[in-house]
Amino acid sequence: MSTPSTIQIHSETRHRFHIWTSGCQMNKDDSERIARSLVRDGHVPVSDPDRASVVILNGCSVRDNSDRKVWGRIGALGARKRRCGDVLIALTGCSAAATPEEIAPHLKWLDVVFPARDLRPLQELLAEQPGPITDDWDGFLPAELPGAGGVSRCVTAIHGCDRRCTFCIVPFRRGREESRPVAEILREIEQKADEGAREITLLGQIINKYGDDLDGPHTLATLLERVDTERSVPRIRFLTAHPRNLDSDLAAAMGRLDTVCEELNLPVQSGDDEVLRRMGRGYDTAFFRERIVMLRHHVPGIAISTDIIVGFPGETEAQFENTLSLLREIQFDVVHVAAFSARHGTVAAKWGDTMEPAEKLHRLHAVETAQKSIAAELNAHLVGATEEVLFEELRESPVAGAAPRWMGRTRSNKLVFCPEDGAIAAGDIRPIAITEATAWSLRGRPVRAPQTQVVR
Repeated sequence: MSTPSTIQIHSETRHRFHIWTSGCQMNKDDSERIARSLVRDGHVPVSDPDRASVVILNGCSVRDNSDRKVWGRIGALGARKRRCGDVLIALTGCSAAATPEEIAPHLKWLDVVFPARDLRPLQELLAEQPGPITDDWDGFLPAELPGAGGVSRCVTAIHGCDRRCTFCIVPFRRGREESRPVAEILREIEQKADEGAREITLLGQIINKYGDDLDGPHTLATLLERVDTERSVPRIRFLTAHPRNLDSDLAAAMGRLDTVCEELNLPVQSGDDEVLRRMGRGYDTAFFRERIVMLRHHVPGIAISTDIIVGFPGETEAQFENTLSLLREIQFDVVHVAAFSARHGTVAAKWGDTMEPAEKLHRLHAVETAQKSIAAELNAHLVGATEEVLFEELRESPVAGAAPRWMGRTRSNKLVFCPEDGAIAAGDIRPIAITEATAWSLRGRPVRAPQTQVVR
């Protein structure tokens, strides 16, 4: 179903709502789902929170600082409520599952706290509290609906997480794993395709555990088969995968299915076996290497990204050097690196933050430096090649006075910039000749179809 250009209000007054979202793509997908439900109820999304009669905070809890941002937002909105009394404040997302001690100081400002997967408490509050919109309201801009109109969109396939990595709070906030029905996922993909999506990323805390809790032979591989058969969009991605649950069936499906892109995020977190054991990851570096070999066998040319944590409690210099060695050996296309930050409520937090901030920063920069060299070399091999690029948007150039550039991504998820071209539009998939490469992106130009020579 396409997003209408206006929403007509046919009954009693309704609310203007604003959703503030922090954190991962799953939170963003949840916010979009909440927005759609509220629009169906007759409420109107607005991009400016000062115009909203209800503000919904979809909070992230991956780090203590993430929660602090949410508590700060509640405080600012509480000041408005105290001053004007014209706003309802709702809390959802991971922050809504904070401990009673953490959330208690903020309850005086909150009108409702609800899980993102059950909107009934929010809907009941809004039904009981009439909003300021009257029947003569003439609608809203589609762009004010979170997520609407994007070329690349997300669909959550599995909620929750049953693993217990010692550094991660998410399982305690997201709850147990629960896979969504295949038909429900397919309907949501089709809806977003009707709105202009050309690429869908299937989301899960551990996406390759999809189907473990469903009756019947359901796996991520079989879900990808169904999505590929539907052909609603030309590109499918998924994240985040866990090495322990990556099997040959999934790797083979990636290599076989036309719509599934040749790219995967596979977090290793550390290149040292003892650190991995203390992290509770459930594999060692030998097992991880085997997964990489299997992936590259089934999906030649696959681009693999990973996540690294430096400065984990007790990590020695030698153990960190093992991480650098693993990065150089495997040659990841992208590395997302973070310095360890003790998260209250996790096992690792009890061990203490044992490393000086300066040393953690030194190790983080060492990973970035090593990866910059690796990525530059990998991307340099693409100069002269032709890549299929999905264009997302026209962006201003970072160079003052320079013309805007089209931004897109290859099937391997590499960022590509092209000069502004009247023949290119958002959502187009075009062959692009790669002319330049850096560690972070590629430059290219459209491949022109050769003109047919007419012989008389």
